[in-house]
Amino acid sequence: MNDGFWGDHKIRKAILTLNFDEHDSNHRHSCFKKGCECRFLFPFTTWESTTIHEDRGHNDENVREWHNLDGTIYNLAPWLIMPKRPMGCQYVNVHNDVLQEIFNCNTNVQIGDPTQVYYNTLYNSKSTQAEDAEQQRRIGATICRRLLRIQEEIDLGVRDPDTRADLFVEGLSRLLSGMNAATTRDVLSATMAHLLTCNNGTRFQFSHDFSYLLINQLEATLEGQPVKHRIRINKFKGKSVAWNDSFSWDYLNRPPDDDIESLCSYEFTMLCKKCFKTVKQVEDMDCSSDDSSDEEDYNDDDTNPPSRYAFADTHPGYNFSHLIRRPLRVIPIVCLPSEKLCRIENLELDKSPPTEETAITRENYAKMALMMFYPFRTLEDIKLNGSYWSLFRSELNLFNMGKPTTFWKQGFTILQNIQDRYTLQKKLHRAKDPITLNTTSGQSKINKEFKSKEIKEDQYPDITEFSTPEDEL
Repeated sequence: MNDGFWGDHKIRKAILTLNFDEHDSNHRHSCFKKGCECRFLFPFTTWESTTIHEDRGHNDENVREWHNLDGTIYNLAPWLIMPKRPMGCQYVNVHNDVLQEIFNCNTNVQIGDPTQVYYNTLYNSKSTQAEDAEQQRRIGATICRRLLRIQEEIDLGVRDPDTRADLFVEGLSRLLSGMNAATTRDVLSATMAHLLTCNNGTRFQFSHDFSYLLINQLEATLEGQPVKHRIRINKFKGKSVAWNDSFSWDYLNRPPDDDIESLCSYEFTMLCKKCFKTVKQVEDMDCSSDDSSDEEDYNDDDTNPPSRYAFADTHPGYNFSHLIRRPLRVIPIVCLPSEKLCRIENLELDKSPPTEETAITRENYAKMALMMFYPFRTLEDIKLNGSYWSLFRSELNLFNMGKPTTFWKQGFTILQNIQDRYTLQKKLHRAKDPITLNTTSGQSKINKEFKSKEIKEDQYPDITEFSTPEDEL
């Protein structure tokens, strides 16, 4: 650029930082959304060099134990990386210069312990539905309460009703209540409203689809307990045949082919999908030689149609459905029986022999883990000497020694991730910066000023100002 002012890179950088990455020293209302202190932690103290700040507490009360499947335990206190910050930068975000210039926007960078990564992950996909719809919900609820109160006054004779006004008030109240209930779920902030159209009515677009892994249904089926399932009716040889359609039947009666037989239920959910046969396929009873295809999953024009596998003949829908390999794997959403997949610390891996209560806890944990990550068709397939824990412990020992396991290796990582998420969510908190730790302040009235959510009724006109059908005539 030939412009002497805008062509100067230092000037452009200073203006960008001032507009996007310098926090107002007077703060904003949103700074006190969570209390009387700025929720962005500004201002920060100066630092001569980049350092790690730990928030261990006065007597290490903030230090938490992290438990691993191999039985090891390590301690971790919340910590932050405090970058070098000279005088004059107390209100400046930690930002990325390159991203700032390319995208011309705020690039606030947060650096710290695993809780920071966990928070950022949830923040990127959090739902703002409640906040976006709050104002509409409160206004609608206030008007509905006002209408109902007027209706009550009419019924008690306190208010003199006009012709058919009582019916109008009741009808309008029901209309507003219905509209409020129907539209609140679709209210979005202006910055996200376009996503409803771009993502087919959803807020976020994920790289993979999701599918349910019903471990609770699998367990109930194998133990002979009542199971909720879908009843399907198909024509077969001129007769209507009803059959039970459920995930548990699909996995327990999966095709005996080697590449399907060895799949655990988690992999099975990721890689395979049940499809229903066409009318012609049912009539021919020979999927392998049938030229017709499942319209739901692929067309006749497909150059590489997915492989189809016939269920075992014990499957209730053997004649009406088959299995295919998904072209793109999905992410299982696991549904587990309550309290059976406990925390690793409850297994007391350092105790031998365990107490009776711990032994039951171990059996339940191993049973859930094996049902997710170990191929089986009956409960006996996931037992060793009559014990779920014995088989799980044996596979875990092989994994720790780097030897081949029948247990899906990625399953051990998933189990550890489940434990780590629990530790992050229930036990750890974000580290407090040095200024917060060394500052004491009384409770401010700012919470009441900016967190008040009640709307006074006198902010809205009296209902009598509304016109009635008779007035319009």
